[in-house]
Amino acid sequence: MKFLQSSRNKNPETRLSEIIAGKEGNYLLPFYWQHGNHFEYIPEQIERIRTSGAKAFCVESRPHPDFCGLTWWRDMDAILSEARKRDMKVWIFDDNHFPTGNANGAIKEKFPELRKWYLIERHLDVIGVMNEAAVLLRPADRDSILLGAFAYARTGVDEDITGEPIDITAHIKGSYLYWNIPEGCYRIFFLYKSRLGFLPKHEFYIDMLRRESVAVLIDAVYEPHYKHYKKYFGNTLAGFFSDEPYLGNGWIDTYNHIDQGVYDRRVGMPGLAMPWCDEIPVLMAETIGGDILSRLPLLWYRREDCSREIRYAYMEAVTKQYRDCFTRNLGNWCRSRGVEYIGHVIEDMNSHARLGYGTGHYFRSIDGQDMSGIDIACHQVMPGFAHYSHTASSWGKAMDSEFTHYILAQLAASAAHFNPLYQRRALCEVFGAYGWGAGTPMLKWLIDFLLVRGINHFIPHAFSPEYPDPDCPPHFGAEGHDPQFGAFTKLMIYTNKISHLLTGTIHHANAAILYHAEAEWCNSNGEYMLMQKPAKVLYDNQICYDIIPLDTLVNAVVKAGKLVLNQECYDCLIIPFARYLPQQAVVILERLQTRGLKIWFIDGKTENFSLKAAIVPLEKLAEEMIIDGMVDIKVQGNYPFLRYYHASQDACDIYMFVNESVTEPVDTMVTLPAGNYFLKLDFLNDKINREKTDEKNRLKLNLAPYQSGVYVSTKNDKFWSNYSHDMYPLFGSGIPIKPEFKVEIADSGDLSAFRLYCETDSLFNITAPEHLPDFSGLIRYTGKFEYEGKYAVCLDLGMVGQSSKVILNDHDLGYRICPPYRYEITNMLKQGTNTLVIIVANTLANKEKDYFSSFLQLPPSGMLGPLTVWRLGN
Repeated sequence: MKFLQSSRNKNPETRLSEIIAGKEGNYLLPFYWQHGNHFEYIPEQIERIRTSGAKAFCVESRPHPDFCGLTWWRDMDAILSEARKRDMKVWIFDDNHFPTGNANGAIKEKFPELRKWYLIERHLDVIGVMNEAAVLLRPADRDSILLGAFAYARTGVDEDITGEPIDITAHIKGSYLYWNIPEGCYRIFFLYKSRLGFLPKHEFYIDMLRRESVAVLIDAVYEPHYKHYKKYFGNTLAGFFSDEPYLGNGWIDTYNHIDQGVYDRRVGMPGLAMPWCDEIPVLMAETIGGDILSRLPLLWYRREDCSREIRYAYMEAVTKQYRDCFTRNLGNWCRSRGVEYIGHVIEDMNSHARLGYGTGHYFRSIDGQDMSGIDIACHQVMPGFAHYSHTASSWGKAMDSEFTHYILAQLAASAAHFNPLYQRRALCEVFGAYGWGAGTPMLKWLIDFLLVRGINHFIPHAFSPEYPDPDCPPHFGAEGHDPQFGAFTKLMIYTNKISHLLTGTIHHANAAILYHAEAEWCNSNGEYMLMQKPAKVLYDNQICYDIIPLDTLVNAVVKAGKLVLNQECYDCLIIPFARYLPQQAVVILERLQTRGLKIWFIDGKTENFSLKAAIVPLEKLAEEMIIDGMVDIKVQGNYPFLRYYHASQDACDIYMFVNESVTEPVDTMVTLPAGNYFLKLDFLNDKINREKTDEKNRLKLNLAPYQSGVYVSTKNDKFWSNYSHDMYPLFGSGIPIKPEFKVEIADSGDLSAFRLYCETDSLFNITAPEHLPDFSGLIRYTGKFEYEGKYAVCLDLGMVGQSSKVILNDHDLGYRICPPYRYEITNMLKQGTNTLVIIVANTLANKEKDYFSSFLQLPPSGMLGPLTVWRLGN
């Protein structure tokens, strides 16, 4: 099954040749919104998606009023037919509501007995000595099943408990529990299997911990599509997409907890319902042995150091049960019918290792998919905010930029690197709910952000048949009203080309960082470190890493002192501080260290690790890596926002560099592992040039804010010898030009209807208060300038809001979608008078004023300059 790309078994030379010939594969599958009211326009809309550069799309079913009904099948018949005509692939969102799990209403309508169960506790504190004391039972709800009653002695410190549990279940008679209370203070726990604890509006979602419940989703959604479209399976119909399924447990007691936010639902939190099924205690016993039921109160309350193992065993059971019953179950169904299964869970703000809106363990939750996956939506990642928390339209508190910038994309990329099932494919749903104000500079910044971290397949969010559609814009094309659609298409073609080059290659990373799920399950706040702490130190110093879970380390190999996983090699394994780790984990770590792997504990050794440990202070981590020679490249100077990705295959090396600063340029020398000739690839502007390192293996790197560069080395002299060296602007010799411009505008209502706004030689912000603050559309500047010279030159437009297109002397020079807005014009320039046309597009935010755009700072609109002609040289 190869539905999205075709490059993973080809070497970079072959891939690059395909890109140059325009034969790259497809790595884009944007959402295509379905509203059920645009049947006659389906061919036009699919053609718009194809025009954007995408050769696949994912049918977004949730706005459709008749999912799996007559009008749905009518629309899908047309969609699949039109897709086949264009040799496009179709994916299907696998439910009628977001998130995946509603099973098209089948649980509520037909199988309410298969909805989720939860484990909850009710407790009462009592004082002894009192013989023949009676306690009234408090049933949780009419469907609740009492599992047992257990008493623990209180310590008097907070709500801690102590000692061995006392099983008093047999003392329940009717509505009372009778007990001779011993001397001291005790807490009596009543444990219930209950229907209480579901998240708002999700009472009738499937139970991901039970196969029979997941089968309802398969029978309600997957099987009907197979019945209708079996002939398309494995060709036009590529597979199914799950969107943010989660465990879905919430609070049962509003008076007995402190809500830390929607992303923070964990074991150890009183008042929280826990996901449950009858297999959980059996699986827990396989992990830690002994009686499980009497120790379940420790899921909420602390008992010396004994809470650790019960919480670990519980999370082990829940996350593996989720994997086996949900993800692997759906994946196996798809693969057995010739299609693939993809999607992502909620990773936000560390929820990937938690309950509630999380799935407990990121890597287990996607184990069974055919690609790893994440999403970036609702302003999770914002340009320039790597070192700041920031506001966002996402749930909860301000975004934790340490997580979003240093972990989020690396979760999916790491999984794609070490798990053979994904075939080195990492997917991201991107742009959703950023608002109409997300211009092409931001969109390009986000794509580079993902590419340089190892993401290589994308779901741009989204195409909609309605305009304006308030549902999570931007919507590309906007039914002909999108001023940026031409520039967006340029971005999608760029994305496809780089993805084709990188997919299937072997990533180079010096460090493996241990995934922190087990550390969080077993330790209280302050007793463990989130993995983004060491990740940030490394990444800001251009040291790459992967995130590795313990499951993967079980069968890991150590060769010549390096950790080897699926051809990926790491110099060391970094353990973020954890006071305690499960003994199963410690055994794995000790085995790896005994076999020669360097294991570094950050800020302190795990207390149950018995071998001599190397302890490295967090602030010294990068320095120690450099001293030990565990670095891939060396950058001259301090550039914390310079990111890079190094991959190789068949003696070819690929380096991608991205300047993520939005204000400061990068001007440096980068020392590479080996010197060579390189091809410098500028896929955004369709340029390929030759570069060479100096005698010290240093490569000159000059990147403006938002700019990226890709370099490919090969020992095949014939491959690079046909290209010339790049020419750079010789700063200090620029010639300012100041034409008298005729300024015309075309409103987004009709982007072809230009009308005169003014004539001026002064550039200005057209959406300034004194001009047109509500304007969205195209601004066309037409003017003339004189030039006399014999040098190679380029035209720099200076500041532009937000994309530009230049026509010089009737030569269309194409789009620039982000800084630098620079065009090489030597061959189009005439001695004497030159006619210059510049068309600038802003976004629809000024016109639509949508909610999501209120979380963005909107740049000025139009061309603000200064316009400069620069002499070029080597």
